[in-house]
Amino acid sequence: MESWYYEKIVYRKRTGKDDLISLGAVVATLAICIISYYFLKTYSFIIWLGVIYACYRLVASTKFDYEYIFVEDTMTIDKIINKSRRKNIFTHSLKDFEVIAYKNSVHINEYKDNVQQVIDASSSTDDTLFGVAYYKSQRTLVYFESDERVLEFIKKYVQYKFKE
Repeated sequence: MESWYYEKIVYRKRTGKDDLISLGAVVATLAICIISYYFLKTYSFIIWLGVIYACYRLVASTKFDYEYIFVEDTMTIDKIINKSRRKNIFTHSLKDFEVIAYKNSVHINEYKDNVQQVIDASSSTDDTLFGVAYYKSQRTLVYFESDERVLEFIKKYVQYKFKE
């Protein structure tokens, strides 16, 4: 029997919010370093190291991409932070989705206001799909990118739930 496996990486574009967080972190770091130099001269170097490291971690955490892994009927979405750390944000069987459709279709109006959690793992293109499923006891709306292979998985396992 043939095993179905597919990996796809979605590169996320930086937003204005990411730039604002980075700028705020750098300004706060500089302010803390200057204040610690004037008031705590003996411990300022240790404080600088800690604050600069925290600033680096905060700025690096705004740089992330998504990886989709499809194995048989299971979809896994991982968040790759700064190309060094990986965090699983969603794992679910395609068969347990209530609906899968394009983000810009009329079907999203039925579901977008009736969920407890939204996971946006897309780069906001026209090929963005959404799915609704119960994940960790919450009704979850998941946005993810599609291509020919992703649509092939959906049509193979849950064609009856896919609405165009």
